[in-house]
Amino acid sequence: MKITSPTLEAINMLPGSLAVFDKDCNVLSSSKEWKNTVKRELEKSRNTQIDISVRFEKAINEALIEGNAHFIVDIPIKQVRYKYKFGKFETEGETFILAQRILSTRPEEYRKEELLKQTNKVAYIGFWELNLITKNIYWSEVTRKIHEIPDDFQLDLDTGINFYKEGEDRARLTQVINRAIEYGESWDEDFTIITYLGKEIYVNARGKAEFEDGHCVRLLGTFQDITDRVLKNEQLSISEKQFRLAFENTPIAFLIIDVENFKILEVNEACENVFGYNKNQFLKKKITDLYKPEEFQKNYLLIKNLYHQHSHKIENEQNLLHKNGNSIIAKTYFSLNYDSKGKPNKIIAQIQDITELKKKNEEINRFIEVTTNQNTRLINFAHIVSHNLRSHSSNIGMLIDFLKNEKDEEEREMQFDMLAQASSMLTETISHLNDVVSVDINYQDKEELDLYKYIENGIRSVRGLMVEVNFQIVNRVAEGFKIYAVPAYLESIVLNIITNAIKYRDPKRKSWLQISAERINGYVIITASDNGLGINLERYGDRIFGLYKTFHKHSDARGLGLYMTKSQVEVMGGAITVQSKVGEGTTFTIKLHEKN
Repeated sequence: MKITSPTLEAINMLPGSLAVFDKDCNVLSSSKEWKNTVKRELEKSRNTQIDISVRFEKAINEALIEGNAHFIVDIPIKQVRYKYKFGKFETEGETFILAQRILSTRPEEYRKEELLKQTNKVAYIGFWELNLITKNIYWSEVTRKIHEIPDDFQLDLDTGINFYKEGEDRARLTQVINRAIEYGESWDEDFTIITYLGKEIYVNARGKAEFEDGHCVRLLGTFQDITDRVLKNEQLSISEKQFRLAFENTPIAFLIIDVENFKILEVNEACENVFGYNKNQFLKKKITDLYKPEEFQKNYLLIKNLYHQHSHKIENEQNLLHKNGNSIIAKTYFSLNYDSKGKPNKIIAQIQDITELKKKNEEINRFIEVTTNQNTRLINFAHIVSHNLRSHSSNIGMLIDFLKNEKDEEEREMQFDMLAQASSMLTETISHLNDVVSVDINYQDKEELDLYKYIENGIRSVRGLMVEVNFQIVNRVAEGFKIYAVPAYLESIVLNIITNAIKYRDPKRKSWLQISAERINGYVIITASDNGLGINLERYGDRIFGLYKTFHKHSDARGLGLYMTKSQVEVMGGAITVQSKVGEGTTFTIKLHEKN
């Protein structure tokens, strides 16, 4: 076709690498730079491994249909990357394709990107990109290897999503993608995928959204196979649970002993049964106290050889002493535990009373069968009883002390009223304990409760302690503010928050706790802020709600309160978060469903 259009003729004079193609992929017009660079490179690349003429034809056909297309070409020798853009336009009733080559990455940037690619290969981290305008998906070499796809595999959004395991994983991926597109939220999630070859693996996928003119145009991120890590963590968790189950429930007595001074650090229940001492008595003793003096001397050399790693374990029969002075014939097994640096730090001792072995085995088997299904409920019940009743008894004890020392009749009358209120609160707590036995509380067990009154009751429960330490609690919840919750759990949560604030107050300043609540988007948000000691979240943030985790030196600290609070909030379908700064204070935020 003869070109007469001024537009096509003007292409020859324009700067840059430009060319006009017809529907049959023939060049109708091109700039000088195109002739001197792209045209020559196309001719040289034909029938080679980097032949890009096929990609040209594909892009031109795509632009004829979609209106535009592009692809990227690396030139490793020149250490540059070019982007080829194709756009459809019409003139004089004819349809043409305008092609343009743009320098996408200069040598310095190219070297950085190549270094990043090589680093990701070494770390086996892939990356990916989804263009929401063109619907094109790019997977790096590592990403493709993780999915085990062949070189000619054709990618699109649906096939990419279908690699994720059907059900929760696929639904969660769809959700994070939608939230990224709609709200710009990035994600860092672990998923299960089924590879092209049918292998089930665990992966970590991270992603973020890029916006132009308020619209999401691209998603990109990284992709990593974490199967080994997940399986190792699962195995470690299983091993830890098995060890703890064995330690607590085995008929064999276990002692953990300091390797330096032979002080007993921990014992199990079977150990108490074998020797007759309770746990507190054990923790005041050394392993030497369980032997007759002459018997321990016989075994001292064996333990010394164990410490210096001349032997891996000690296994023999020994004569040990019961609390009542009787001799115990036992099989003993001693082994070492090592710290992170490979240095021995503890001796693990297993002691089996031979005479009672069969009897103990039968008792423990029955014990395991009965307690396995009850363990969770009993632990939660015991925690609430020990923690909440201790708060009430402490408050009552303080009020009684005040009464003993108070001479003013009006003050005594007021303290009698406070004591009566504390007694009433104790009675109410005890009446709630039957509800707590069941951990399987579900949503229909929740009731409409007056949050303001529960907070006021909590304040009355610790009135004596507040007076003693000059602590102020401000209840900013509106009177009659109703929420749906389990009565026993709401009482426990409020009491835990209050006692926690008092326990960890800053003695250098006037201490206070403020509690408020509001309704936001179908949720009740309860906020409790204090000006106490604060918690170092950078150091303890991942453990703050852990069982037996304490973060300040306090004689009454048990590490149960926050663990209990989180468990009870989650049982009711809610969530709890914390913000804190050392020296300034702590804020707990509880989020519950507004309706039942």
